[in-house]
Formats: sequence, C-alpha cells, structure tokens
Amino acid sequence: MDSLFIFLVRYQTWIYVILGLILAIYLKKLLAATQDWNATIFGLERDYAQKKLNTALVMVVVTGLLLAAEFVSVNYLISDLPAFDPLTGAALTTAEVDVEIVSEAQRSGAEDIQGGLGGFAGGCQAGVLEWISPSPSEVVSGLYTLKATVNVPEMGFFRYDYAPINDPSRWNAISAGNLPVIEGTLGPLATTEIENGDYILRLEVLSKTNEAWAPCDVSIRIMNETEE
Repeated sequence: MDSLFIFLVRYQTWIYVILGLILAIYLKKLLAATQDWNATIFGLERDYAQKKLNTALVMVVVTGLLLAAEFVSVNYLISDLPAFDPLTGAALTTAEVDVEIVSEAQRSGAEDIQGGLGGFAGGCQAGVLEWISPSPSEVVSGLYTLKATVNVPEMGFFRYDYAPINDPSRWNAISAGNLPVIEGTLGPLATTEIENGDYILRLEVLSKTNEAWAPCDVSIRIMNETEE
C-alpha cells in the first residue's frame, strides 16, 4: 500500500494530465453519441448509437472516479500511512512527552510558555529533515507559515501532520510534497480552525525505495483569541 501512495504522489501531475485528457476525449464522444442517438429512430442504427452512448458514459464516470480517487488519496489518505524504522522495519511510536497540562486561564498568557511545553523536539536531523519554523514550544496563531528543510537522499515524498500533544494518535493531515525543500516554506497552517492547546507537528519522509525516515517532531502551542 505504501508503494501505491508513493506512486500516486510522485506521478500525480502526469496522472492528472492523462486522466484529464481521457475525460475530455470521452466527454466529446459522449456528446457525439448523444447527438447520434437523438438522430436515429428505429432498428440497428439506434441500437448501435445506444451502445456508443453507454460506452462513452461509462468511461466518463470511471475516469471521473479515478480523478477523485487520486485527489483523495494524495491529499487525505496519505496521512494514514504508518511510519516505519528504515533499519528494523518496526513501526515507530510517537515519543512520550512529559507535558504539564495547563488550564484555560493559564493559556490566556499568564504562564511561561517555555516551561509549560518543555521545548520538545525529536527525530530531526539538521540540514536533512528539520523544522525551521516553528521552533520548539513556539506559540502560534492566525495563518501561520510553516518552514522546514526536507532534503533527504532519494526522497519519494514527504507529508506533515499535527496531533494533540496529549493524544498523539489523532494525526490530522496538513499537506504533502515530493520536491526537496531547504529552509523553505512548506505552506500555511490555519490555526484558527484548530482548538487552542498544545500540539505536535510531524514531518515524515518515504524514500523512492519505500524506506521511511524517523519522523521529525516539534511541539507548539496554538493560542488564538477567543470570543467572550
């Protein structure tokens, strides 16, 4: 399954182009078949026109479903891929973090953020796989720009997700990519759509040979102003 996702991400542009061309061709055939069917009334000609119409309609539906499947797989299902140790093949578990759970009143800004989160970051390699922004324990709000270095040899694709720091099994996909990034922008994180609290950001990479790098994690706190 991992190999399939790697293929879908790596060649997504070509997949969209090819399926788009097929869809355009059969939409044209569907239009022509509809006109032929309307122009015939009796006998074998109408049966033949009906077959052409049915074939074109089926191909349009199938191609549309394949396009939808590609989009959903690359943008959503990819977040469900498990991470594995590239040396042992064993599943990687999220590091346990000793975090002080603070109250809503404390989240309003009364406490020292660095002390609350403990500056957690793990699994990262400088210049290879690391978060540039945010930094460990950073407080973020609004539309925050995520920056990182993803410069893994023979990279197949990477993805980045977030999860509540006190429930690291609830991973939510942010986005993915398949090109190297060196201290560059990954994309925005709309923190206003996420509940205030402490979270882990995770970078994961699968190589072209289907080997997974240890994930790069960083702890953050989302703190947006709430309406009274």
